[in-house]
Amino acid sequence: MLSEFGGFTHAPDDPTTWAGYGVTGSPGQLPERLGALLEAVHAARDLAGFCYTQLTDTARERNGLLAEDRKPKADPDTIARIIRGRTGP
Repeated sequence: MLSEFGGFTHAPDDPTTWAGYGVTGSPGQLPERLGALLEAVHAARDLAGFCYTQLTDTARERNGLLAEDRKPKADPDTIARIIRGRTGP
């Protein structure tokens, strides 16, 4: 089981928040970075499952797939396909 992984942020200059496990160059890069990460996870056949960190931003952590107000940071269908290991429609 793979736990506590992922969590990209696009708040590189905000000293009040933890930057997560990686910083995207722009908000639009989230699907690309998420896709590359999950491609490696799905290729690891010995894994029984995974728990992505984290679903939503919090007051101190801006590394969720959703903002603190629960608005998606990228197209929800695209995020779902990436998480499920499907790159096509």
